[in-house]
Amino acid sequence: MHPIMSAMQRAGREEPGGKAEAILAAAERAFLAGGFGAVTMDRIAREAAASKATVYAHYTSKEELFGAVVAHVSARRFGGFSAEALDPRDIEASLTTIAARFLDLVLSPEAIALNRIIIGEVTRFPVLGEVFWAAGPERTRAQIEAFLRRATASGALAVSDARLAAEQFVALARGEIHLRSLLRLENPGDPAALCGAAASAVATFLRAFRPAS
Repeated sequence: MHPIMSAMQRAGREEPGGKAEAILAAAERAFLAGGFGAVTMDRIAREAAASKATVYAHYTSKEELFGAVVAHVSARRFGGFSAEALDPRDIEASLTTIAARFLDLVLSPEAIALNRIIIGEVTRFPVLGEVFWAAGPERTRAQIEAFLRRATASGALAVSDARLAAEQFVALARGEIHLRSLLRLENPGDPAALCGAAASAVATFLRAFRPAS
């Protein structure tokens, strides 16, 4: 099993209050405050009140631990609801829910901070790109892709390439708000703006993929 995927799976099933959860929480605080390169496993161990050996027993490298943090943030923001529970026949409402939850994830303070870390440090630490992609965007896209396949099977959508359609949906939902938030040009916390962005993304997507009458 890929070590990054192993870390993400462990991060999603740790018992509340466990040592691994304390390590993960300490790592999130440390990475968000100091970036990746400047943070050491020693610092994370101290903040988690754990030995360095205990940290390495749960996460074999700093990169693996960073991936677990990304996965944890994604699960906290986007994994709290199940796309499986959404009705693919009520396509507009379901897609609007997905778009709103996606924006809540990518515009959250912790996700914005993680994006800035990746942009700033991926040149020095190229593996971070793979870690971030596998733990965050790829997992989210896979959930959306699965829903689009269900919606197509139900007749609510006419999608021939679900993976590509999921990428296009994500791009529509993210729009320009995400980049403007990364650059501190916009406050991402305006609920009306986020609702409008989600509704607009869904309307555009449905114009492209709703079956012809």
